[in-house]
Amino acid sequence: MLNDMAIKTKFKILLESKSYRENRKLSYKTISEEAGISVSVLTDYAASNVKRFDAQTLEKLCAYLECQPGDLLEYVPDLQPKKKK
Repeated sequence: MLNDMAIKTKFKILLESKSYRENRKLSYKTISEEAGISVSVLTDYAASNVKRFDAQTLEKLCAYLECQPGDLLEYVPDLQPKKKK
């Protein structure tokens, strides 16, 4: 039996791309102010530590990063066998 599957984010990669395109450093504080997303949520996306994907947050991130949800999220199955209890 496999462990839970995981959805990883590509937030950091897309953020680096936007920073490069706009030739400016984008801090989480700046993104928070410009996109209307809390710094704590941005930190979770950067660490791929998101437990629930809110549609409104995804919409704001996609608009800000100029991407599609599929560009931001990636399914990565956990191939480690689950330990029996």
